[in-house]
This record gives sequence, C-alpha cells and structure tokens, in this order.
Amino acid sequence: MKDDKPRTRIVRLLLRIVANPGRFTRRELAEHFEVSKRNIDGDIKILKNIPELDFKQEPPNWTCKILPDRSFKELQFLQPLTEEERAELSRIIDRSIGSSKRALYLKRKLESLYDFQKLGLRALRRPALEKIDNLEQAKREQRQVFLKNYRSNSSNAVKDRLVEPFHIDPELDTLQAFDHSRKDSMHFRLSRIERVELKEDTWQYTHRHYIKSTDIFRIANNDQEYVHLRLNLFAYNLLIEQFPLAKSYVHPAADPGLYDFEAKVNANFLGLIHFIMGHASHLEVMSPERLKVLVCQQAQAIVDKNQ
Repeated sequence: MKDDKPRTRIVRLLLRIVANPGRFTRRELAEHFEVSKRNIDGDIKILKNIPELDFKQEPPNWTCKILPDRSFKELQFLQPLTEEERAELSRIIDRSIGSSKRALYLKRKLESLYDFQKLGLRALRRPALEKIDNLEQAKREQRQVFLKNYRSNSSNAVKDRLVEPFHIDPELDTLQAFDHSRKDSMHFRLSRIERVELKEDTWQYTHRHYIKSTDIFRIANNDQEYVHLRLNLFAYNLLIEQFPLAKSYVHPAADPGLYDFEAKVNANFLGLIHFIMGHASHLEVMSPERLKVLVCQQAQAIVDKNQ
C-alpha cells in the first residue's frame, strides 16, 4: 500500500491505529505503508504531540493504540477541532519538523481533519468495526467471507457475495476483493455490507488479486487522468461535503470566490461526470478536452431526450 504523499499517510495511519487498537507494531505499520520505520516514527511523534489523542505503546509487544475518552459515548478526539486547536496543531508541527514542505502538507491535512473525522466516525461505529475486524482477519488468514445482504447499485439487488478480501480502506469506505460469482476482482462499499461472515475455506484465486488505485470518488481504476475544474463556493462546498477527500486537491483560484480542483480521477470520469452534470451552472471544466466533449455530449443527449 505505497502512499504517495506524507500528508495523506498520517491520516491513514491515525484511522488504522484507531480501527485496530493494540494490533500493529511500528514495524508492521511501516510494512503496511511501504515506508521506513523512521518515517512511521516521525508520524507517530506528530500523533503523540496532538493533545486530543491518547497515544500508547505498551510492552510486551509495543503495539500502537489510541485510547478514547471513556466519559463520552463517541471517541472524544474525533470531535470537530476548534480554530484554537487547529492553530495549536500547526504550532506543534512547526516545533516538531520545522517549516519544511512536509510540515506544510501535514498542516493542510490536519486543518481539514474535520472532513476525515466525519468519515472516521462512520467507520468506527459498531457494527462497522466488526465488519472491518472480520475483513482484516480474513485478509490476514487468507480466508473467504460472505458479504451478507450486499446492496449493489450495478445489479440493483441485495444478495450475499462470496469473496476473497485483499484490500480494505475504511477512509474511502471501500473493499477490494475477488468475487467468486463474477470471477474477477471487484470494488465494494463497506457501508453497503450488512455484515461479514467468515468461512473456513481459504483463498483459491490469489493470483487474480489486483489492487487498483481508488480516486476520491471511490472508483477503482488504475487508468487515471488529470482533471482541472474551477468551482464557485456552492460547488466547492458540495464537493467536499459529498467527497471529503477532495479537500486535499482544492485551492483558492486567482479570482476571488473561485476554487481550483486538480487531481487524477478514473479515466471514465465515473462519479465526476455526475457531479459536473448535477451542478454545471456552478463550475467550469478547464481540462482535459475529452471531459469537455463528454459533458457537451451528455448535455445534448438530455436536450434531445426532452424535445
């Protein structure tokens, strides 16, 4: 699970430790993120310095965990940060790693932590944790599972799916697994699974397990293309509310009141095209040309259908 930017890894690290308290050592976390233990030590140093987190490493195995404040039903540290707390986090990062490019990335990510908190709260409720735990166990032991009563948009059906889970991403609400009925590696939404039932049968199709890149619209596809949109405030708010991960790829444009969204997305523009068509009056497609043509074609199809 090679992470391309430190700014995203620290949030992934935080959610992974919260979802799996006391399970992973620093070495295991470094292996998972495919970075050095020194990188993980640096990330852990940041987490330890955040006052809202009770970070622990305890003998004999020195595994990592973050303890909630038991006086609240929800995890206290996942409550929205105040402006004062955000400023304090920025000062902590400055003291810890200076004013480097990495510090700037982390400050931007921590300043937008509220969006990840909303994702985290959904991912950390019961029975959501039980689903993730069962999937992690199945992955670790290379066992098959039933996704019970999976609600599929593509087939418009609710049914059990026999799969081999090999990549779990709670932040994106996604599971990548080999589907026995379709004989292919598929992309599933964790929130659409009623529960996970472990089987004794082990994986049969390990050679068919292919992890695909997942974009902010939760579409798994290694074929990705760079896009640039210009948004007004209305479109900006809707984008980050519907797809919180998008906030890392939006920055103020040169013109006041406008924002630029720049990121790689799936080359079929799934998810993105629906957002554009639904809010076309509040945004402008800057690039690529192929996306502009597709938007025009879909708009014309709507006109033709309603004539």
